[in-house]
Amino acid sequence: MANRPSVSLVMATCDKREYLALTLESLLAQTESRFEVVLCDDGTRGGVADVVAPFKDRLELQLVVQENRGRAAARNAALERVRGDLVVFIDDDRLAAPGFVAAHADAADGGGVIGWKRRALTWWRPGMLPIGEADLVRLAFRLGGTARLREPLRLLEPGELTADAEGALARVDLGEERDNYRQVVDAFGPGLEGFRFGWGLATTANLSVPREALDEAGGFDEAFTGWGMEDTDLSYRLARAGLRFSVDAAAVNYHQVHPLADPDPVAAGRIMKAQLTRNLAHFCGRHRSIEAHLFRGYWANAMTLIEADALLKRAEVDPMLRQRLETFYMSR
Repeated sequence: MANRPSVSLVMATCDKREYLALTLESLLAQTESRFEVVLCDDGTRGGVADVVAPFKDRLELQLVVQENRGRAAARNAALERVRGDLVVFIDDDRLAAPGFVAAHADAADGGGVIGWKRRALTWWRPGMLPIGEADLVRLAFRLGGTARLREPLRLLEPGELTADAEGALARVDLGEERDNYRQVVDAFGPGLEGFRFGWGLATTANLSVPREALDEAGGFDEAFTGWGMEDTDLSYRLARAGLRFSVDAAAVNYHQVHPLADPDPVAAGRIMKAQLTRNLAHFCGRHRSIEAHLFRGYWANAMTLIEADALLKRAEVDPMLRQRLETFYMSR
């Protein structure tokens, strides 16, 4: 393909050593061989040098190490070292499908490309994973019953991804992630034409952006701490600067289901909700726009993103409605 960009994968990691090893292995199985990986270890206990070592002679890989400063700071540290024209963000718990890097490179056209996300169960940890009944039934069927579910299990062995990536991914696949926003894509198409909240779909779990645009935006806001919004804030700033977002379902990665902030998934959910609430407040305080507040309304389950889009479009042509929304939101 003419003018195909050079690619840098950017990843931050903290205390996900077992999942990171599988993520790195999935990068060995890419159909595209010309890319670099810039990985920032954000204070993993015991470090990740031993995890990374087996891959350093098979991947063009830079490891950056820092004390724990959070996701935004870790990604900024990685961004300082990228050499590619196109930055592809992937998390340390994602398995890249074989065509992942190639799809992002092929789709690059100066905008931001949102990839497609699926879920995978690579480790079974009883009572510690945020999975539902349907996932348990699928796992029990695969294992030939429930007896083996009483103990931790490794469901994807080292080397399986490099030997047969598609077969290995099919065995651990749990289906689509909810944050693909399929209803939005069905309504507006993969180009998200006319959709005012394309930036709200763009997270660093699976996203590519021209490096030049990231440099102009100034990277991530390190005031976001804990879970959520540091990537959405960047995507919002990119959109306001004129970057358009689209969805490419060919750029697939798989989220490895893993323990959250607390061994009890219910407690972990409360912790993450509190962190998200704080970060949403910072986001709205920073931008003070109707869009920002409507996005917070989406996370509060007050509306869908499609409903938020429709309300914003009404406000754009109805000055009285816009004034009422501004008065309601900005007086808080």
